[in-house]
Amino acid sequence: MLAKWDPEAPIFDCVTLHTAVAAAVPRVDIGFGVINSTFRNPAMTAKMASTLDTISGGRLILGLGCGFKDNEARAFGVPFPDMKERLAILGEHLEIISRMTRRDEPPFTFEGSRARVENVVNAPRTGGGDHVRIAIGGHGRNVTFRLAAKYCDEINVDLPSESMAEAMSILADRCAEIGRDPSTLSIATGTNPAWPYPGLKAIGRQRLMRKEDLPAIMPYDFDALPPRAEELARWVELGIDRVICGAPGLANTDEGLYELLDDLRTAGIELAPAAAIG
Repeated sequence: MLAKWDPEAPIFDCVTLHTAVAAAVPRVDIGFGVINSTFRNPAMTAKMASTLDTISGGRLILGLGCGFKDNEARAFGVPFPDMKERLAILGEHLEIISRMTRRDEPPFTFEGSRARVENVVNAPRTGGGDHVRIAIGGHGRNVTFRLAAKYCDEINVDLPSESMAEAMSILADRCAEIGRDPSTLSIATGTNPAWPYPGLKAIGRQRLMRKEDLPAIMPYDFDALPPRAEELARWVELGIDRVICGAPGLANTDEGLYELLDDLRTAGIELAPAAAIG
């Protein structure tokens, strides 16, 4: 992954970093939101996930997506096909990864048009649970939502709060198509640390996003952004299961974190005592 604005800014490999976090922080879930699966061999991703899940005692949430930044693909010298093809690749990767990280899955062969494994064995498959939890990111109704219903424990829906209720209804329909209880698919969303929410005071040297920075797949109108506490409150009202929060400026100030905590409290989100999260 490349830093968004400054190509020389430090940014770490998420898998290596989370291994260190798993050892240092013993009680909270760890996860990715999300790994670009098209950059990686799915069997190796599964091996990484089961290893990290084991190291952490079953705390991993493996977030997977198909990527959206073509400059990363160019920088790393990997193909960047169109969205339809990338989603097809992700679908086959999810088939392999979900099976390789399921506790009682026997060795199997999968021959897809974009990925394959032959008599593959993965031991240990999990850190002790039934399976490694898998999350997906996106808001595509026809493909992403169906992949979420078929393979995932959680979906991170990257939509503004005013579009979330409709998305949640469609997700429920996608679950119903395959006979899944919609309540078993958690819905997450979150605050982007570079989002230009009105009224933010503590952003350090963070460059907030501008209209021209928005990828075409992200349907946001920065001129209509509500204050952050207001958007958080809308998510609470909708019953979102998890809010993943990024605070601007953390590279050089902790004031942005305190401002975020204030907004969370204003929105009615109860925070666990420090002793409970270590």
